[in-house]
Amino acid sequence: MPFTTDDLDKAYRKLKSLVYYDKTDLRLRARLAAFECAEDFEARLEVVRDVLNSESPSKSRRFKGWLKDIGFRVVPKKLRDSPRDEAMSAPEHGRLITNVTTTKVIEVEKVNYFFDGAIELHLIAVLWVMTGGRHLDAQLAPECCGSRLSDKLNRITDESLELFTKYHEQYARWRDTGIRKAKQLLVDEQRNVAILGLDIQEYFYRINVDFGEVAQALPISSRASEETDDRAIQLLACIEAIGRAYRECIGPLLSQTHPTIDESTTGLPIGLCSSLVLANWYLQGFDSAVLKRIRPAYYGRYVDDILIVVPVPVDPTEDDDDPIGTFIHSLLVGPRILKDLVGGAYEIRSRPGLLLQQSKCILQYFDAGHSIAGLEKFQKKLEENGSDFLLLPVDEADNSMEDVAYELLYEGSVNKFRSVKGLAENRYELAKHLARQTVLHLVTDDPPDRKVSKGLQQFFKGRSAIEFFDLWERVFTLLGIAGDKVTMRSFVKQLKVELSRVQNHHDAVTVQLQADLEQHLELALAMSDAVCAQDFGFSELVDGIHSEELRRSNLLRHHFVRAPLLNYTTYTGPLSTRKLNEAVEIDRRKLERSPRFVNFDECMLLAYSGNVDTRKSRPFVFASNVYERANRAEIGGVKWPKPSADTED
Repeated sequence: MPFTTDDLDKAYRKLKSLVYYDKTDLRLRARLAAFECAEDFEARLEVVRDVLNSESPSKSRRFKGWLKDIGFRVVPKKLRDSPRDEAMSAPEHGRLITNVTTTKVIEVEKVNYFFDGAIELHLIAVLWVMTGGRHLDAQLAPECCGSRLSDKLNRITDESLELFTKYHEQYARWRDTGIRKAKQLLVDEQRNVAILGLDIQEYFYRINVDFGEVAQALPISSRASEETDDRAIQLLACIEAIGRAYRECIGPLLSQTHPTIDESTTGLPIGLCSSLVLANWYLQGFDSAVLKRIRPAYYGRYVDDILIVVPVPVDPTEDDDDPIGTFIHSLLVGPRILKDLVGGAYEIRSRPGLLLQQSKCILQYFDAGHSIAGLEKFQKKLEENGSDFLLLPVDEADNSMEDVAYELLYEGSVNKFRSVKGLAENRYELAKHLARQTVLHLVTDDPPDRKVSKGLQQFFKGRSAIEFFDLWERVFTLLGIAGDKVTMRSFVKQLKVELSRVQNHHDAVTVQLQADLEQHLELALAMSDAVCAQDFGFSELVDGIHSEELRRSNLLRHHFVRAPLLNYTTYTGPLSTRKLNEAVEIDRRKLERSPRFVNFDECMLLAYSGNVDTRKSRPFVFASNVYERANRAEIGGVKWPKPSADTED
């Protein structure tokens, strides 16, 4: 059965929603905005359809042209400690503690590579997930918690935007279930518990997928014909070709930054949605072996992060110089799940080449006869973070950057000055603080807070500026909505100075790093410019990407739009405005290509706002039409009383 225009439309909407909710890959967001706003948008979708309906899509001229366009982004993963940091951690010379993070050189010790390719290739990946990937996902055990596909993909009438289930819910289930199970064993069953955390080294780079094995794992679908299954196989050949082309592209730099990875290892492109499904499926045998041979109280895997909870009769740390190694040997090496330690790493038997570094393993032991306050405190903290609201608690709104962005590290009593062993940045609290300050400006119309502006400039200096590069957009959005033009310009100049100091011990990597960080800076500015209160003069073209394209495609952050659904209208002014001087029209094109589910209460607020011309429709009727056009589904569960003859609408 050939692909239809409707198939491509569904795939595009799912891809757009996936990109919309991603918080880090601004390059893909920019590519997608340019793709949708191009005059030949519909024609390009038709080209993808025609290529995939050809006799051999992976060998077609168009497809090979898209492969030639494949590139990559390099992002910092770990910064090397500066000489000052090394001095701070040398106890034999005393302990130096300082808040100075600026250095002449900011050396990036480890990097990650992200896929950068034509939107057509991303569409092919989405279509493979919809046709073949869902079969692989269905074979996974429920203990595989990360990057699972939505059940709606199995519905013939699926018109939803969903491709994957919500990642934060999956992560919470993976993490919290293990903690709860450990507490149950300790409290209810009075059994000692060990919690083992494992992490696979450089997982996506070391995966060596046999695509013939993948093809054999695709079953005959009960709702699909043989032709449909052949369609999934043809798409799989495209996914294999994309992976090989990408591996060739990053090969020269990867051999320098990851020298222990064999050149024959294909890996999987980080940033391509099909890679998440294949990465989950690749460890299916490992999951099965752990569940059958160990029978742990709890086992959960979040892509390449593994958590195992087991009851233990005795303390594994007693009379043992290497308690972690001994425990892993007994639990996983003995049952022949892992190969014994070689060169500081264990190898997964079912997937040669995948390594677990002992130095990255975390073993926690809790004795049922002792206090479990530490476990309870950890669980309570997780629950607090999970239920944290953007504006609560209100009294934190006046806290300075220093109050939320830093935390003291102690060794011993927190009441003793000599117990302080260091100062660390708190990413989670910093992100919350930025979001809270931004929303407060939206609801209060307060002028720029100079204390906040100064705190931002002081924090994003030196290593902190590069380590928290993913928060630049949030800072720009805060300053933009607050209308702080002076700090915005000064902050951009400051970041550009820090970018020039970024280095890697490989010159080619340094050049790529600086270029990609510079582009991320410009794209973060464009994202801010799409919603900010005034033009800051930073809306120049970035490889053909303008903030206007981000607005037209609705790939901006909707929670910073002050008036509900104003970004779904023909309004072209600042989206942080509260009230319009005259009503505007609904933009049907934006509604039909909405990247998110639009709630009915938003539709009603828009109808009553006075910002939009309802064409004399009753508010309920107007809101219903907006809802149904955006979500492609009829509204249910809401009734509106019909007006009587003696009442006004």
